[in-house]
Amino acid sequence: MVRIRRFGVIKTATVAAVMYAVIILVFTLLFGLPVVLITGAAANGSGATAGILGGGIAGVLFLGVFGAVAYGIGGWIITAIACLFYNLVAGWVGGVELQLESTAAPVAPQWGGPYGGYAQQQPVYPQPQGYPPSAPGAQPPAPQPPAQYPPAGYGQG
Repeated sequence: MVRIRRFGVIKTATVAAVMYAVIILVFTLLFGLPVVLITGAAANGSGATAGILGGGIAGVLFLGVFGAVAYGIGGWIITAIACLFYNLVAGWVGGVELQLESTAAPVAPQWGGPYGGYAQQQPVYPQPQGYPPSAPGAQPPAPQPPAQYPPAGYGQG
């Protein structure tokens, strides 16, 4: 068991503030701008399309930046207060206990061709008798796949 006795107030509040600000900016771009563009497309028949689009996009961007700053500052303050309160309570009752488990690192994926890419050696096909052909213009015989598919050792990094 591992016990969280204290949070670093400044660092934890700063991380939370940045997360809040990024979340607000992402949601503004994902949801605010499409709504403005759809509204502008709906007003296409009227003469106010340029005004709606220009004002709407500028307004959404302004509110997105303002919201990101406001949520960042507010999130920093609230998180700092929560960390101070946690540190106080954890001093009385001992903090939150976590049980951590050590696990092996996941196996890295083998990218590339059908034999796992460059991380593995490609199979060597035996050359047929009489290859390369001695006659000019003669075509080489088609390569034969290995008797076992996938080849022995496939997937063994």
